[in-house]
Amino acid sequence: MNRLLASLPQDLQQRMNDLGSRVALEKSAVLIEAGARQTDVYFLCSGLVSLQMMTPDGNSVGVAMVGREGVTPPLALASTPAAYTTIVTVSGDALQLPADALQAECEQHPALQRALIHQWHAMMSEIALGSACHRFHTSRQRLARWLLMASERIQSSRLELTQEQLGQVLGLLRTDVTVANGRLQDAGAVASRHGRIRILDRARLQTVSCECYTYARWTGTHH
Repeated sequence: MNRLLASLPQDLQQRMNDLGSRVALEKSAVLIEAGARQTDVYFLCSGLVSLQMMTPDGNSVGVAMVGREGVTPPLALASTPAAYTTIVTVSGDALQLPADALQAECEQHPALQRALIHQWHAMMSEIALGSACHRFHTSRQRLARWLLMASERIQSSRLELTQEQLGQVLGLLRTDVTVANGRLQDAGAVASRHGRIRILDRARLQTVSCECYTYARWTGTHH
């Protein structure tokens, strides 16, 4: 179950379930296009989505991720264009609600409003942390951090991701991902084959990762 919804009073949980519908999230599906009107929100129950900044020449970089701890977008304003493109990175399922229905519920239920604001704050912190990480840390460090955070979001040491997909979320060329991933394998931290990555040694992967991973856990940015 979605952890944000689980934190709400029981009657409000039921209300949200009645308003929404369970949908499957297909890998690589685009949930929200940047610049498009935000008509729906998704409370993830499993899987992982990435908020990506897209450039006119087709390049991209992930600025944040959302798993079963939250909702995307965290503060949905139906009349406001989406700032980022939201793409399913790991398939799963979610409770889909109309954005205007969520807004109406927020006006009536302070507990829901507080939960959404808390997640919005955590996401903004993650975006800021990711910007600094992208600027100052190596490809190998960034890949290690992303794998740690993603695996905790989906509660699995196995991720089905191609190097091209990793390049998209990390803002790296595929060749750079190949080199970084190879170094993680040489260190005995991960095993990678045919679009599948398995974390073998979390402690070693944390050692390779930059301090951003530890900082995210300390500040509550990472759930």
